Amino acid sequence: MSVNQFSVTVESCDPRDSHAWLTLGRTRLAARRWDGIRRGQKIGIRIRPEDVLLCEGHPGRVSARNVLPGHVRTLRFIPGGIQVDVDVGFPLSAVITRAAAKDLRIRKGIPIFAIVKAVVVTPEVPVEAKFRVSLVGEQGLLTHDRIDFMKAVERAGSLSAAAKALGITYRTSWVWAKEINEIWKTPLIARAHGGKGGGGTSLTPEGRSVLSFAAKLENGLS
Repeated sequence: MSVNQFSVTVESCDPRDSHAWLTLGRTRLAARRWDGIRRGQKIGIRIRPEDVLLCEGHPGRVSARNVLPGHVRTLRFIPGGIQVDVDVGFPLSAVITRAAAKDLRIRKGIPIFAIVKAVVVTPEVPVEAKFRVSLVGEQGLLTHDRIDFMKAVERAGSLSAAAKALGITYRTSWVWAKEINEIWKTPLIARAHGGKGGGGTSLTPEGRSVLSFAAKLENGLS
């Protein structure tokens, strides 16, 4: 089933009015005002086909703000009814029952009026959401802050340096390293004690693979 999605411009949105006027090509559409609306705003809108009414003649005085003259372009059977595609200055799809299509004698090319209430014209405001990946281990959730800690360990090469970079205590870094290994059930962080290089902390090969996998997920979603 088609979805009515359009790019429009806000023509007027006087707060004293109950609705705003949008322009879509040469057609004006009334829509309910939304928070943040402003004149000249370019935005996407959506109208559900189920919310479009069809009428064989002008309905006269009616509560709906949008009464759009046009003609039927195509119609096709869909589960539960018939989709009627109408040209009202722009392509608009409606879904009606088969009984309604029979009563209206719907066929290609006939004149028709599409009726759309202002309240069903829905703005599609873009959302710039931030997201981070967490991973499910054998014993719980490896959250994004623990993954960031692993990155710090990989860069710094020691728990103390990683703790300093993240602004946490050394004891917290030690607890986190232990927690990460327990969550994953196999070591992701390994500590080397003493020796010629004085010891240190690094990720195991599996730990580096976990970081790589998390990075691929986040890059794929962005």
